[in-house]
Amino acid sequence: MPDTFRHPATLCYTDALPEPDATMIPAEDHRTRTAARRRETMRRRLLESAMLVFAEKGVDASVIDDVISTAGVSRGTFYKYFKSNRDLMVAANEELGKELLTQVLDRVAGLSDPAERLALGVRLFIETALAYPLFAHFTRSAGMASVGPRSLLLDYLPDHIRDATDQGRFCPMPLEVSLDLISGGVLFCIAHSIEGSGDDLQSRHMVAALMRGLGVPADEAWRLADREVAPMELPEDSLLCQSNLRYRP
Repeated sequence: MPDTFRHPATLCYTDALPEPDATMIPAEDHRTRTAARRRETMRRRLLESAMLVFAEKGVDASVIDDVISTAGVSRGTFYKYFKSNRDLMVAANEELGKELLTQVLDRVAGLSDPAERLALGVRLFIETALAYPLFAHFTRSAGMASVGPRSLLLDYLPDHIRDATDQGRFCPMPLEVSLDLISGGVLFCIAHSIEGSGDDLQSRHMVAALMRGLGVPADEAWRLADREVAPMELPEDSLLCQSNLRYRP
């Protein structure tokens, strides 16, 4: 790979939201809102580019120059938004987590059983990664950083684990052990699927194994894992959808 990474996708950024009617708001407020919209558009531009570069080169690589090149911005512009390589990766991971968490919470809202909520959430996470190659490669590259603080898994899992344990659905164990069990299983499942060593039932087998590891009887674990799950439909303007459109593995 050349020293400077240039992604083949064509950059095209537009503000999807309609501009407010300038005649209806004070000039100062209009300028403030316009400036805020421009800042958010630029931030998203950098995050989209970061997703592409991290997925290609890994999160341990120094990618700032590559992100600047892919986004088509100056170094000064980059540093107005992010202080470091790490800051950029955390921001991309956090943005992805917020997008996915919103969708997952909506899907599990009507389920009273915390074990069922957790099983469905993990299935959705894995299968979304498989449906969006960029997300899968980013997650594999990020490794444990993708399930660190402020990630989807650590925002979503603890409350359901505690509820399931309190209700006798899971065996009592330290929360950190439960989180490590689930996070490690999810990451390896995604990695094996990327490498082509998994099968169409990989995510179901993984969720069933995780449920058994948490204390759910085998038959019940498979029932929780084997349900039909409709894929998540993310908004077209989401970070994941927009970045995935430009991804060329």
